Amino acid sequence: MSAVTISVRIDKALHEEMKFHDEVNWSAILRKSIAEQIKKIGSIDIERAKKSAQLIDKIRMSGAFDKGKTSVEVIREWRRKRK
Repeated sequence: MSAVTISVRIDKALHEEMKFHDEVNWSAILRKSIAEQIKKIGSIDIERAKKSAQLIDKIRMSGAFDKGKTSVEVIREWRRKRK
């Protein structure tokens, strides 16, 4: 595993509190917290993407926007409306 260094800016008062508890491995706590947050965000994004894809498929299959026309016909119609 190759490692990189990041910097985090915190309030001076919080830094003083952290120095008071020098028995705590603050770097390990930050690494674990960041990893947990990334895992949490990743699962949320995957679920949102799945729901969005299902909704798009449902709308597409309903024919609500194309009224039975091919995609080429729909594009041409929208281009004509734009002019």
